[in-house]
Amino acid sequence: MTAVRSLLVILLLAVSTSEAADYLEVRRATTIYEQPNKKSGKLADVAPGTTNKPALLELATTEKSHGYYSVHVPGTRKQGWIYTTYVRRHLGPEPHFTVYRRSLYKHWADADGDCQDTRQEVLIRDASGKVGYEKPRKCVVVKGQWLDPYTGKTFTEPRQLDIDHVVPLKNAHESGAWKWSTEKREEYANYLKDKRHLLAVLGSENRKKGAKGPDGYMPPDSAFRCDYVKEWIKIKREWGLSFSDHERRAIDRAGTGCVP
Repeated sequence: MTAVRSLLVILLLAVSTSEAADYLEVRRATTIYEQPNKKSGKLADVAPGTTNKPALLELATTEKSHGYYSVHVPGTRKQGWIYTTYVRRHLGPEPHFTVYRRSLYKHWADADGDCQDTRQEVLIRDASGKVGYEKPRKCVVVKGQWLDPYTGKTFTEPRQLDIDHVVPLKNAHESGAWKWSTEKREEYANYLKDKRHLLAVLGSENRKKGAKGPDGYMPPDSAFRCDYVKEWIKIKREWGLSFSDHERRAIDRAGTGCVP
């Protein structure tokens, strides 16, 4: 039963990546073969600098066989073999990877121009009843009541709360958001269409979570953990972000009932 559950979770997650992948840059038009032998079946043709074929391939393993590297076929998790003469190996992340900086993700924005930025919008949305505002304008929330889903505790002072990205910006960045445009990064950082994309939570709890995924952090309120895992998966799927091996194992431990 455990093996079946693990397989179901892996299939539902659909896309995952190794955390320490190395990459090959394709230098000449060549072919990915089924086996480390050009006489075996062809899986795909690849070439550098074209719009419909990638210039980068993720290594499946770092070991060579008969002068061939094992790689993931673009757009799939199938593994094939490519001759070393036609590629150049890069250790670590993709050669064009941009190191995470919080400044790459503009927040908190006032998208609708009503003087309430994203932080204030989340506080208003998540409050249990009416909120009080700083006068004379209703730009800043100064009082209300909020249930923190991570701790299960209620708070009345907005200064006690942080607005948490369920999938943290750094995690999203390293899971694929580094490739996004400036506009898409800002959209992700301020996204309000999904009520659980951003949550008002206890500030110290948010800092404890940091950029960790379900493998390194779970809400202390056990009643919310399954919903937390569901939302993590939902966000990553909808935004096209990858799952690390550690994340997949943590999600597997949570059980199939926590997979949306």
